[in-house]
Amino acid sequence: MSREPRTLERPDGSRLYYEVGGRGAPLVLIRGLSRSSAYWFDFRDLLEQHRTVLVLDNRGVGRSSTPRGPWSTEDMADDVADVLRDSGVERADVFGISLGGMVAQHLALRHPHRVKRLMLACTTPGGRGAKRIEPAAALALARSATMPKRRAIRFSAPWVLSAEHLRRSPEIVDRWIAVAECEPHSRRGVLGQLYAAARHEAWSMLHHIEHDTLLLHGDADRLIHPDNSRRLAARIPGARLEWLEGAGHDFPTERPHATRDHVLAFTA
Repeated sequence: MSREPRTLERPDGSRLYYEVGGRGAPLVLIRGLSRSSAYWFDFRDLLEQHRTVLVLDNRGVGRSSTPRGPWSTEDMADDVADVLRDSGVERADVFGISLGGMVAQHLALRHPHRVKRLMLACTTPGGRGAKRIEPAAALALARSATMPKRRAIRFSAPWVLSAEHLRRSPEIVDRWIAVAECEPHSRRGVLGQLYAAARHEAWSMLHHIEHDTLLLHGDADRLIHPDNSRRLAARIPGARLEWLEGAGHDFPTERPHATRDHVLAFTA
C-alpha cells in the first residue's frame, strides 16, 4: 500500500515530516520519546488495511527539525494540529503512546475540534496526579539520551520491552538499530523531548476532555507505572481502561495485532 511522504515547512525555518497511507477514516499515530514514525512497524501496516493513517516525526527526531528549546508537550500538540491542517484532515481519531500520549492529551485540550476519539497508551497525566517514574527508570532514560544511538537502543530495550518479548524476538533490537542508522540523529532533540516529558502537566485540565477516550497499558510496563492509566481513566469523564497482560511499555511493538484490535473496536 502506497505512502505519501510530506514535509510541512514553517515560516521560522523549522519543518515537520509526516506520511499518509492506507484507506478509510483518518487516524493519527503519535510516537514516544526519541522514536520517529519509522518505529511503528507492523502496527501501522495492520491499521493501514482499515484506516487512513497519518504518522509524523515529532520535533527533535527523524526527519523533522530540532527547534531552539526548551519546548513543551503543548508545543508538540500544536505541531500535530499543524500537520493535520496541512494534510487537509479536519478531524481524526488520535492514538498517542508514552510521550506521544502526553502530546495527545494537550491536542485534545488545545485543539478539541481536531480530535474525534482519543486513545492514550502507557502514558501519564503529569502534575500532582501522576505516579512518578521510578528513580532507576528515570536514570536509565537520562543515561540513554546521552549515549551513541546503537548503544542507547541496546541499553534501553529491557526497559521498553517485556523480558518475555525480548527472549522470543531479540531481532527487534537490530530492527530498531537499522532504522536509527538510516535517520538523522539529534542528541539535542532527544534531550529536548526528555525535558518536555519531565515538565508535562495535564492533570489539572483533564476533566475538560469531552472526547470518547480509551486508556491502554501493558501491566508489565517498567517505564511508566500502570497506575497512571488508572488515574487518567478516573480523571477523564467516561474514559475506559483496558490492559494488555504481560506486555511491556512499547506494546504496539510486542502485540501489534492485539493493539490493532483494541483501536479498531474502539473506533468502530
